Amino acid sequence: MIYGNQNQSRTISAIVTTYDATVSASTSITLNAATRQILVTAIDKAILLKWGATASTSAFDQVIPANAQVMINRPIDPATGALYTTVQFIEQVATAILIVQEY
Repeated sequence: MIYGNQNQSRTISAIVTTYDATVSASTSITLNAATRQILVTAIDKAILLKWGATASTSAFDQVIPANAQVMINRPIDPATGALYTTVQFIEQVATAILIVQEY
């Protein structure tokens, strides 16, 4: 048996959205205290992500492939036992566009 209104639309809005078309140096985002996930979109070129420290092409935690979206849970910083407060991004090569939506 199915309960509830099957035609009801449920929309979840982002807490904060960041758009950066000039990711040439490491771009730092201080996360909203309520953020539990981020949706990262890399347009045209890959984006490299680093939690809590400066991102570089030799120091990163995750790669977001070109023209892809990745939903990422906000991890706990092992040094503090609390959620990371910042995340940093850098483009793999020039012309990458970064969109980060916090949920």
